Amino acid sequence: MNYFTLLNVPQQFNIDKKILTENFYKLQLKFHPDLFMNDCSLKKKIVLEQSIKINKGYKILKHSSSRAIYLLYLNGFEISKETILLKNQDFLIKYFSLYEELDDLKKNNFDKTKLNIFLTKIEKKIENYKIMIDIEFKNNNYDKTVQIISKFLFFKKIKTNLKKEEGIFLGYIN
Repeated sequence: MNYFTLLNVPQQFNIDKKILTENFYKLQLKFHPDLFMNDCSLKKKIVLEQSIKINKGYKILKHSSSRAIYLLYLNGFEISKETILLKNQDFLIKYFSLYEELDDLKKNNFDKTKLNIFLTKIEKKIENYKIMIDIEFKNNNYDKTVQIISKFLFFKKIKTNLKKEEGIFLGYIN
């Protein structure tokens, strides 16, 4: 089952998320299990399985990180978010200072100016890596794509941790 085919979007890294969402809802209207409540057990089972595939495909293609990993999978590279970062120790060591910056932000009660500067830096890196991933996919350079995705995932994780820590901090002061 190819989720790009199922959801009728081009098999590429950059996709139109609006079209993806529209196609997802069209399929859900066609295959939602509630529409088949009066049908036989076999048909209900088939529709439920199709609905599960539609939901899973949408979830994977909706997010750039899972979409990139899925594209690699379709091209013969099986990787996971959990292990891909561990393979690039030099990169992790180089950017360990970002975690120190995050700790500094916590110690300074998430100073808005410093927070915005840090967040902007992280978001620029994420966007740059997205562009690089797209280029490498278009060039069928999958080994290099794997390396870039590991960096991309690292910065996404930093951003997630930043938002989480800021949310915890804001919860304490409210």
